[in-house]
Order: sequence, then structure tokens, then C-alpha cells
Amino acid sequence: MEYKDISPSTVTEELLREMIMELKDGDQLPSQRELAEKLQVSRNAVKYALARLQKEGDIRVKNRQGIRVNKKIDVNLLGMRPLSSELGESNEQIQQLSAKVINTPNSLESFFGSTNKRTLELKRLRLYKNQPFSFEIAYLDAQRFEKLVDFDFNNYSLYKALKENYGVQPTYGYETITCVLADESLSRTLQVEEGKPLYQVDSFNYEENDVPVEHTVQYLIGSNFKYHFKAKNIFDYQEDL
Repeated sequence: MEYKDISPSTVTEELLREMIMELKDGDQLPSQRELAEKLQVSRNAVKYALARLQKEGDIRVKNRQGIRVNKKIDVNLLGMRPLSSELGESNEQIQQLSAKVINTPNSLESFFGSTNKRTLELKRLRLYKNQPFSFEIAYLDAQRFEKLVDFDFNNYSLYKALKENYGVQPTYGYETITCVLADESLSRTLQVEEGKPLYQVDSFNYEENDVPVEHTVQYLIGSNFKYHFKAKNIFDYQEDL
């Protein structure tokens, strides 16, 4: 088998990633000429490497503002921390878009139970540093959590409301993550161009004794997030079947 040398632009890209890791969101990188001198590579290698990093959303390049670091929100798939803690509450805003009782969707009958005919649908938009980054739709048992339909969820946690008003706190759940393209509605809500890649995260959360609490469909702007696995002991980790 014949192996090819790694291209200069690929080497430059990896060097730039290491540099970005040491910087903060919004920090400015040196100019292309300065980067080429510092990394001892050609200007073309720097140019192509920066183009890839910009396409992946790791940097922002604007006229008269130079090259700026664009830190993605890094989420551990095996962690149980709420998203608000990943973002830092001082950076996050939550806007309630709607709350209403609807007929339970057929797709959720197996989750809530066939006797549950009415479901509370809560739509919220999360902003990070004043920019939309997540649109989510939460579904709950309307009969059990009836008064939440009139609750003000602007800048207020759903789980906090469940705990304070009902003494309910989900103890476990599971998620599925897929990639979708923004349709007209998601494009308008998240203020992104139509067809932009998004993460779709479907969460199913339960109390002890397998009592269902909440199902959420969340749409996250793909260029702002990265997901990773971080298990302390992979031999102790196993998936429930």
C-alpha cells in the first residue's frame, strides 16, 4: 500500500486548531501573513486551512474585523448536565414562543400511554449571547401538569418548574441525535438560511419506576455545537437494550 505525505494545508489546519484551543471566543487570530511566518508554512497553506475552519464554524472572517475565534459549545453525550449549565446561565436567554394543550400525537402514545389523550406542548427559543441557537418543543401530560399551560417560561427552567410545583424531577432518560436541514419554519425561527444543517435531539425523560415525564424535540444550529463521548471507564459503560 502506498502512503502519501500529509498536505501542508492539513498540517496547517491542525496547528491552527491547537492555537484556537488556547484562545477564547471572539479572540482575534493574526493575519494570514503573520500566521504563515509563525507556523513556517506558505500563505496558500494558511489560506486553505482557514477556509476549512471557517466552513466548519471554528472561526469567523469579516471585513475590517479580521479572523475571530468562534468557540463551539461542547456537549458530553454521556453527561447528565442540563444544557443551561453547559452554556453558563449568564450567557443564555429563554424565550417562550407558545404553550397550549393539543391532542396527543400518535407518535407519543407509546411514551405517555394510550389512555393519555391530551398533551401540553411548550415551544421555546434559546439564545446564546443574544443569538438564537436552539429551538425546542417539549411535550408533557396535560392532565398531570395542567397549570403549566399558564406558566411563564421566559428565562425559566422547565425542570425547575416541575420540581417546585409538582415535586417531580426526572432521574433518567435517553436521547437520539440525527441531522436535518432547516426548513422554512426552522429557518425563520433560528434565523439561519434554509437548508442549513441542524442537530435534531429527541429526548425521553422519566421519573423512577419508569414513569414518563417529558419528551423534547430540540433543533440546534450544527455549526455552533460539537458532541463528544467521554467515559471514565469504558468497561463499565454499557447500553441498555
